Amino acid sequence: MNPMLRDELASILSEAALPARVAPDLEHPPVDVSPRARTTRAILRIADLYGWRSAITHFLDSRGVSYLSDLSMPQLEDLLDRMQGYVDAAETGASLEDCLPAS
Repeated sequence: MNPMLRDELASILSEAALPARVAPDLEHPPVDVSPRARTTRAILRIADLYGWRSAITHFLDSRGVSYLSDLSMPQLEDLLDRMQGYVDAAETGASLEDCLPAS
């Protein structure tokens, strides 16, 4: 590299301001805190933690809908109660009436 060009480039870079850092709270998009969104996230968190996505599919099939967003709020709350019941059953080694035995 040409020494003059290198010196000029070094001078330009030394005078340039450092890139501004984004505040940590701006790196993550805002979270929807509506009751519906919080309930949906709680359902998905349990399903992901325990590998129980099929429980969501079973519930959607039983209600004749394709998406969680198609469920009414009472239905979402019912699904969350069921998922929490599955967690309780798994932790105690019990089974709910309409699910496979806990292993």
